[in-house]
Amino acid sequence: GFVFIQDYHFALLSRLITDLRTLSLMEARQLELHPAATDLRPLLERALAAIEVQAHQRHISLTLEAPHRLPPAMVDGDRFAQVLANLLGNALRYTPEGGTIAVTAVPDAARHRLVVSVADTGPGIAQADLPHMFQRFYRAQRGPAGAGTGSGIGLAIVKELVEASGGKVWLESEPGKGSTFSFSLPLAPQPVSA
Repeated sequence: GFVFIQDYHFALLSRLITDLRTLSLMEARQLELHPAATDLRPLLERALAAIEVQAHQRHISLTLEAPHRLPPAMVDGDRFAQVLANLLGNALRYTPEGGTIAVTAVPDAARHRLVVSVADTGPGIAQADLPHMFQRFYRAQRGPAGAGTGSGIGLAIVKELVEASGGKVWLESEPGKGSTFSFSLPLAPQPVSA
């Protein structure tokens, strides 16, 4: 009921404040990242658990596909959690009742990186909007009029944080077929076994 709505708006607001702070620190080159060899699987599980209640209320199914033993990535765990919260919050906003949000994490050993994707079954994004989706304050009209209610900075933060971690972001989408936001992170150096 009512309390949930308040909580939800409070969560959105606090994320917006966190995002604005992160963005201003990044612009001032003052954001410190503390990369360490990190097992991402528990972080992925925690991020999905954080949106479980909202997803359940709208009959959206959440899936995670990742090997149980993911090779560790070189990443700042707190910042990675922020990237995930932004991408999942975004997917939740655009996925219709009864839809699916699928998270995958796949090691790409050849390129010494880990690729994480968040796919939704939302309305998709027009080709003309695709190149601009990671620009701050850019809001594509997705779905019903006014559905572009995001702050327009969540994806800019994702791009900045991933690139600051030595990774890349990209997006695949087709109107009517949903969107897949992906990013890569460098794998942690393997300890040399004696």
